[in-house]
Amino acid sequence: MARRLIIPVLAAAALGACGPDVPALDARIGAEARAADFPDLVPLGPLLAGVDAIPPREAAPEGASLEARTADLRRRAAALRALPL
Repeated sequence: MARRLIIPVLAAAALGACGPDVPALDARIGAEARAADFPDLVPLGPLLAGVDAIPPREAAPEGASLEARTADLRRRAAALRALPL
């Protein structure tokens, strides 16, 4: 009989923990924000067209830094391989 009561008691405790104690989010909005106008909506097409105009980054400096990092990692790996076990 006691086992049959455990599940409803645990369910009631879980439901009780889900009470309506939701913080009042409206109270966090200031009066000046409430009085402000909505932002202007702009068409998305011109904004997306500007994305294609951005030139790609040059690969030479990044390739050089990757090669330097690769050399450093290989040097560190060789040093670790040389350690006695």
